[in-house]
Amino acid sequence: MTIVETKIKSLYPTLAKSEQKAADYCLKHRDDLFNFPLSELAKRSGTSEGAWMRFFKSLDYSGLKEFKKELYTEVKDGGEQKAPPKIVFKEVEEYTSVQSIADNIFATSVQAIQTTYRLFDEGSFNDAITRIVAADQINIYGIGTSSVAANDLFCKLQKLSYHVTYNLDVHMSVMTASQMGENDVAIIISDNGRAPEIVELCNIIKGTGAKIIAITKLGNTPLSQSAEDILFTTSPEIDKKSGVTSSRFAQLALVDILYTAIANRDYENVKKYLQASYDIFKNRNK
Repeated sequence: MTIVETKIKSLYPTLAKSEQKAADYCLKHRDDLFNFPLSELAKRSGTSEGAWMRFFKSLDYSGLKEFKKELYTEVKDGGEQKAPPKIVFKEVEEYTSVQSIADNIFATSVQAIQTTYRLFDEGSFNDAITRIVAADQINIYGIGTSSVAANDLFCKLQKLSYHVTYNLDVHMSVMTASQMGENDVAIIISDNGRAPEIVELCNIIKGTGAKIIAITKLGNTPLSQSAEDILFTTSPEIDKKSGVTSSRFAQLALVDILYTAIANRDYENVKKYLQASYDIFKNRNK
């Protein structure tokens, strides 16, 4: 699977029905994209040329020409990857053994990391790191399963002695958001980027002039529209009832990358704090 096709699958749930027809056709009939004009593709896929253009723009392409160029480059350069482990989408009560549960959860966890890696954008990370290192105050926000990655990033930035806050309580989060300034940065971690609490936080933070860095799934969401920098994750979710979400693994991987890159960029200022943390925990473990 190419990066282009990975983007399509990640973005698919956020597309309009007419655009999903274009996406379906792209995934099933890739070669046709190089053989037919847009008018014929629209006819064959059962949707309009306008829907195809909106589909391309959702993927950040200007049109069919740019889309084909990137897809061709990937295929020509060997950008396709072997298919990830097979995932069976089922409800928690439908499993027949512990082994089948393990197989599915391991498969989704591996795929979450692999596909998120393929969406990695060094430019976006560099911009985010620059904002974080220069910020007066860093506020981290994450609710639900995203709170795991949010708390992990909070602890890591505290280790560097950065001015950072994180609070699981929604009311406290709203309060800290309202107190931000123009030289502050908010890091918001949210899988879908649409939760009412996230939308509220985005509106408050934008009103203060602070900048937003989002760790979220690919898609046109309130969070992605509000953020200056977006670090994309993607993951399959096999069971909505149980709350087992592979998105946590993708988020935690990006948190580790972000923390390590920040420490690398700001090493001269943070090396004494890294050494102090190492020394104190080494002594405690004796």
